[in-house]
Amino acid sequence: MKVQKLLAVACMLNVISSSAQAVVIPPQYIQQATDAVAADSTLLSKWMTSQLKYAIPFNSTAGDVVPQQLKIFGFEVGVEGVVTGTQLDVDGFHSLPTTLVKTNTIQMYDRLPFPMALGHAKIGLPFGIDAGVRVGGIPEKSMSNDNTQFKIKNKVVGLDLRKKIVEEGTLKPGLTFGLNYTHADGSLDLTSSNVGLNSYTTSDGHSIAVSNAVVAEHSDWKTNSVGIQAILDKKILIITPYIGAAVNHNSGNINNSITTSGTASDTADLPGVTQSLSAIGSSTDAANKWDIRGLAGFELTILPFVRLGVGGEYAGAKNVAGNVGLRIQFR
Repeated sequence: MKVQKLLAVACMLNVISSSAQAVVIPPQYIQQATDAVAADSTLLSKWMTSQLKYAIPFNSTAGDVVPQQLKIFGFEVGVEGVVTGTQLDVDGFHSLPTTLVKTNTIQMYDRLPFPMALGHAKIGLPFGIDAGVRVGGIPEKSMSNDNTQFKIKNKVVGLDLRKKIVEEGTLKPGLTFGLNYTHADGSLDLTSSNVGLNSYTTSDGHSIAVSNAVVAEHSDWKTNSVGIQAILDKKILIITPYIGAAVNHNSGNINNSITTSGTASDTADLPGVTQSLSAIGSSTDAANKWDIRGLAGFELTILPFVRLGVGGEYAGAKNVAGNVGLRIQFR
């Protein structure tokens, strides 16, 4: 009799266990929530590429303004730090029609700062021509802040060709005209954990909560730029102020993908029942086609052959840049 009772209890436990294991959130609810997360991720991805398409090409072509022309077989080498700032469409971000992501609660800066270390060298050639090369960017760097991990790298290479159009005189500035080519290649990764998401209401009124959300974002780019530059400069004792303008035609693409994963639950109707959820959204945007900027700055001769340069660039409200550098010039 005891054996029969034990067998009966075991059978009952097995039935209860099987029933518990069979309880899941209806697949159509999970699919609706997954579709909503994917739609949000796509909206956020499109916003991101719409901002980076301005920031990346402008940053890659900033800096490297050498006001004085080199004499034949003269050369210069220098290093500089460049920071560009691209105005972000914060209002557009906060008004994105997302369903689960609370964009209106996410705080961000008005401008995206983008640093670059840049090395350059030029040599003087016959017929008043200078030829040069640029190499710079950001070496791969990882950082973390609270629940966010951040990794970025960017490589910039460029070629320059300049010619003195007007020689500097006692009372007149010199005019230099230049052509340049620039290539940028890099990536940006952001991973945020414990992201707060709104609950999703299904088509028949069920509320699906998504908790423990992790958002992983990846951006990468390859851009090219061909530009022209005109500089007016006039040396006054040990200082050489300059003003100028540059126009760049950009090409290439910026890609972005956002993967959002979390734990879905229906606490009202199925308390204690959870299910994993994951969705991805992506976007590709072409680099901003044209950059037109004004240039201004000065060089200060601090030692024989050694010059300290400070400059700024303005391309309307969207893009600004500043740079500080040292270079050595012979002839």
